[in-house]
Amino acid sequence: MKDRYSRLVAPGSGAPLVMEGGAFVAPDGARYPVIDGVPRFVGSENYASAFGEQWVRFPKTQLDSVTGIPVSAVRLERCLRRPLSSLEGQLVLEAGSGAGRFTELLLANGATVDSFDYSSAVVANAGNNGLHPALCLVQADVRAMPFPEACYDLVLCLGVVQHTPDPEETIRALWSRVRPGGRLVFDHYRAKIRNYLPPPIGVAGMAYRWYFLRLPKEHQFAAVKRVVDRWFPLVWRYRESRLAQFLLSRLNPVVNYYPHFGLRDRDMYYEWMLLDTHDAMTDVFKHRRTRGQIRQLLESLGADEIEVTHGGNGVEASCRKPPDGKSGV
Repeated sequence: MKDRYSRLVAPGSGAPLVMEGGAFVAPDGARYPVIDGVPRFVGSENYASAFGEQWVRFPKTQLDSVTGIPVSAVRLERCLRRPLSSLEGQLVLEAGSGAGRFTELLLANGATVDSFDYSSAVVANAGNNGLHPALCLVQADVRAMPFPEACYDLVLCLGVVQHTPDPEETIRALWSRVRPGGRLVFDHYRAKIRNYLPPPIGVAGMAYRWYFLRLPKEHQFAAVKRVVDRWFPLVWRYRESRLAQFLLSRLNPVVNYYPHFGLRDRDMYYEWMLLDTHDAMTDVFKHRRTRGQIRQLLESLGADEIEVTHGGNGVEASCRKPPDGKSGV
């Protein structure tokens, strides 16, 4: 454990930690327990609790190694803007790892990975990837990461920034961990007018989300599943009709990926749609940004080789910290 977690530091101060009595201890006496083999730098209940629940329920649903379909690999390579083989020998910080769909790809392609999630999803990732000797996995907050600044060849954050309280604060925190000459890669939901309009002009998800978020947390998954089970047969029946899907999106919240991911069968599509509908309906924070807003922030940080494009979750961004270390905060 000592070697695997040798880069961990106290959140905020960056002071070294020592292992003592089943916990990492900071010089000021703060203790961070190791629970089920995972160091915990945050409490069990937080704004990402719903995400933790879904990944514990669906720990292997989106793993390429399980589905046999390279959905995650295609997305990761597109966001990196270079082949996965380029990860060989890289020191990577992965922020918001979920069940480890990208963690396994980083490790399989030769990276050393420090990874964390704010939620209990770390339990799922530990089950999927926790025994790998090149992985350091912890539960932590992106706003107070227990990882050193200016250290990493690559800082990667996919599917997360838009769900944090302040995306700009999150991006700055991630940027602070990139070493001079290293890269920051992340994505973010895209701002579209229809996302702010109620049905029938906008999509139905906004109205459903308002309802689900007002339920007690322990009842949210069951409520989402009931709605998905009600609408999925109709969504599936008319899956080949663009007109039908357009009209149905004004009435139901089901996140429909058909046929974009090329999944195997109806059951696999159902599970993916249920998982991501729960994701979309129960996230406490759902921010949206334009491509221009993302680019402007990266320019203010002093990044170079900036690439910001539409794709995937909405906006995908990649940039480099100048090798001379001259960049913004």
